[in-house]
Amino acid sequence: MFAVTGATRGLGYATAEALVADGAKVVVTGREQVSADAAAARLGAGAVGVGGDNADPGL
Repeated sequence: MFAVTGATRGLGYATAEALVADGAKVVVTGREQVSADAAAARLGAGAVGVGGDNADPGL
């Protein structure tokens, strides 16, 4: 299991995409839950989205 921060677009998304392609389970994080869920849906069953600010200790 991997958690990829900033994975809703760009390099973070590409990293998550490569991990899922290799069979890993990935937690996609982004500031907005909607964006994280959308990215996870594009990645498929190997991904789940979590929205929130990574600087927040309660995340």
